[in-house]
Amino acid sequence: MIIDVTTEKMVVISDLHLGNPFSEAKKSLIEFLYWAAENKYDVCINGDGLEIAQVSFRKMAEDVPEVFRAVKAITKAGNRVFYVVGNHDIVLENFLEDWGPLTLAPFLNVKCGKQRIRIEHGHLYDPFFVKRPDLYEFLTWLGGFALMVSPRIYKAWIKFEELKSRLRRRFRGSSEVPCLPGEHPDFVIAAEEICSRGFDAIIFGHTHHPGTIDLPQGRYFNSGSWMISPTYIGITNQDVVLSQFEADKGL
Repeated sequence: MIIDVTTEKMVVISDLHLGNPFSEAKKSLIEFLYWAAENKYDVCINGDGLEIAQVSFRKMAEDVPEVFRAVKAITKAGNRVFYVVGNHDIVLENFLEDWGPLTLAPFLNVKCGKQRIRIEHGHLYDPFFVKRPDLYEFLTWLGGFALMVSPRIYKAWIKFEELKSRLRRRFRGSSEVPCLPGEHPDFVIAAEEICSRGFDAIIFGHTHHPGTIDLPQGRYFNSGSWMISPTYIGITNQDVVLSQFEADKGL
């Protein structure tokens, strides 16, 4: 099982949810993967690439073959594709080894130039997932039916999370840990602890809220979700940057 990786440049994406009835990530994802192959990037899919918890098998059957052809284009170009397991595809923990063109891992420790970057999906720092895993799993499954009724429910939930975090900051004031809009402070607390072990940056997914926060000893990034917009993290030996993919422009 590979967890330590050295790269010249890498792009990190997460939360594609291929197979989810609401996910429209396939078209832009395929363009992104071919762009990564052409530009010689290693790629890390940081969890929940496949939607197994809220799956439409018909939609997954439509989405996955084309995506895998694009993944193979990256490996044929001499670069690597890593897949970090998330919570919606947690069953893949049973296959923590090479899986066709993908190398599966629970997390990655990435070295790029002088930088050390930790990549994890982030669900293990979600207090709801950790404290009430059975209820979390049930509500995730139930949410799949809600999405089939109306995708607007998902967008409303994202807005609700952002409102909740703003209210929490307003009422707690300066005592509140700085966090991304929509995220629980526990994610930043976890990122600070990981960076204190000698990492320059920590990259999570899971929350679907893209952004970056400067920490006392590093930086925290969230790569967001392609169910909302095609955001990604670009890693080079100069920097780590949150960007949005445009097919005709790239990084």
